[in-house]
Amino acid sequence: MKNNYNDGYKIIQDNQIDLKTLWIVLRTNKKSLLKITGSFVLLTAVYLFFATPLYYSNSTIYTIENNTLSKASRLASIAGTSLVDNAQSTNVDLVDYITSRRLKNLVIEQKWPTRKYEIDLITYWEINDTTKLTYFLKTLLKSMISSNKGSEELRRLRWTFKAMNKLDERIVARYNSTGLLKVEVWMEDPLLVQSITDYIVSSIVKYTNGVKMDSWRRTREFYIQRLGEVNLELEKSENTLTTFQKENRRIIDSPDLIVELANLKRDVEIKTALFISLQNEYEFARIEEAKDLTGIKILDKANYPIKINKPKKKILILLSILVGSIVSIPAFLTIRVLKN
Repeated sequence: MKNNYNDGYKIIQDNQIDLKTLWIVLRTNKKSLLKITGSFVLLTAVYLFFATPLYYSNSTIYTIENNTLSKASRLASIAGTSLVDNAQSTNVDLVDYITSRRLKNLVIEQKWPTRKYEIDLITYWEINDTTKLTYFLKTLLKSMISSNKGSEELRRLRWTFKAMNKLDERIVARYNSTGLLKVEVWMEDPLLVQSITDYIVSSIVKYTNGVKMDSWRRTREFYIQRLGEVNLELEKSENTLTTFQKENRRIIDSPDLIVELANLKRDVEIKTALFISLQNEYEFARIEEAKDLTGIKILDKANYPIKINKPKKKILILLSILVGSIVSIPAFLTIRVLKN
């Protein structure tokens, strides 16, 4: 058998590739091609050995447009307030909330059930493991450079920061083409991933409801204040009208007095209508404040995963074989040229 690389065949003849010769060379050196392909499979196997197996769970929710705020804002132009702005300010971007530090801190501080025990994420991920050699070396180096004053608090902040970075990779939220919001979570334990997914969804509902309830509370408080002001203005207008009628019992012969009386009556009617409208809106705000205003409905609850989702071993192995087979040909020919 000829040498794998110095086999005497000339693939390029007259500045053209001889496909027949190329096929003979590749067939003759199929063992070398298999070795190159095998190296890709071996690297993939090493990766799969050290990769962290992750379970996957998700929950799907959808939002219902709530138009009740528009009813509360219809008197904005009359009452002289910014209820429209307040209504718009209650719109919560759920994706922003899911990726916020606020939610991540809540997730990190919780103790979560796993198949073995209840544990917080910092301990579960061994971020705070002080027995590791790397932790000892880092601590020793820092003690030589700076003082240890306040190190416990700083250490806790570093642990939280690392846990947040890890959560960035494990929690994904996105809207699909139909407007559904999908919350996806990956964790090392099936019970853990289901519990965290459920918690995130319930936290979304609680936070959104709190924001909108706060908006209705502020709206109700505004109506209380405005009702008091309009009531005083109405009483003043009524007293003015009563006094005018007592002092001018015969006004038929005076057009000026007739016009003034009409103006006074119109002022009382306007303030009466405004007072009644504000009273109705106040009662409406009280009712809405007591409601569940989230407008969020859970379509699919978090599932309990029965198998590992990442890494996908079979797919990765097949891809490594495919990529190795494709790359092995140009790699072998390159080595062959360099050897010759």
